[in-house]
Amino acid sequence: MKIAIISDVNAGLDYIGYDPQIPVLRSVINFGDEHLVDGIDITAEEFYERLKDSSIIPSTSAPTIGEAMDLLDQLVLKEYTDVIMYSISYQLSSIGQMVETLIEEYKDKINIHVIDTKTATYLQGYLAVKAKEMADAGKTVKEIIDYSHYLIENSHAYFVVDDLSYLVKNGRLSGAAGYLGRILKIKPVLEMNKEGKIVTFQKVKTHKRAVQIILDLINEEIKDAKSVDLFVFHTLREEDAKRIFTQFSDTANINSVEIHMITPAVGAHIGCGVLGIGYYILEH
Repeated sequence: MKIAIISDVNAGLDYIGYDPQIPVLRSVINFGDEHLVDGIDITAEEFYERLKDSSIIPSTSAPTIGEAMDLLDQLVLKEYTDVIMYSISYQLSSIGQMVETLIEEYKDKINIHVIDTKTATYLQGYLAVKAKEMADAGKTVKEIIDYSHYLIENSHAYFVVDDLSYLVKNGRLSGAAGYLGRILKIKPVLEMNKEGKIVTFQKVKTHKRAVQIILDLINEEIKDAKSVDLFVFHTLREEDAKRIFTQFSDTANINSVEIHMITPAVGAHIGCGVLGIGYYILEH
């Protein structure tokens, strides 16, 4: 048995400070008629600097089935017997479902397993990194997939955005919710729910209050856990992210705290000024 781990660019694996040796299917960022491959033609830093001065709300194009087949063919040539794909939430993109359509076609060449991570950004990437560590350690496909599902079931994420129009235009939040937010100037606390959808958790009128609610929610949810890996995410809110990092860094049951900038393929749908916190409970 030889197991490959793959993901998509939404997982933020380009920005973790090292090469995890996990191939990713890459989305394209569309600024009007200009098309840029995420992580190749444009970096996160370049993307957000451009976005904050642009009147264009960019869109994204998902990887094609041909690109997925090219990657699978490379893995077949390298004599992998199995590949586990860690996909962005099925509620946010069809990338995972697209790879699933190739299971039957490749059944005599390589066994394809697709995990709906029900999340995005490095919460998604973290699952792929852990799976790669397990594959390198000689764990079986079942052991890897079972642990991935355990982590998914023991995770949660909340965030607050400055401008709901990105989520509304790209269909990640209902138009009514976005309209209400613009009219009332609210800063809603959003959550990634258990189905992998972005939903409004609570409507708040100030960013500061929204962040405090997220901190309170996270603290309450992890207070009885023995070991937690926690992640702070942002788009051009690095100083705020660092302050949150400091608040959690000395907490007894926190195994690690990491700050991650959100990759452009996700940032195109949520805009600048995003701040979020997510976690995985490693041990109860």
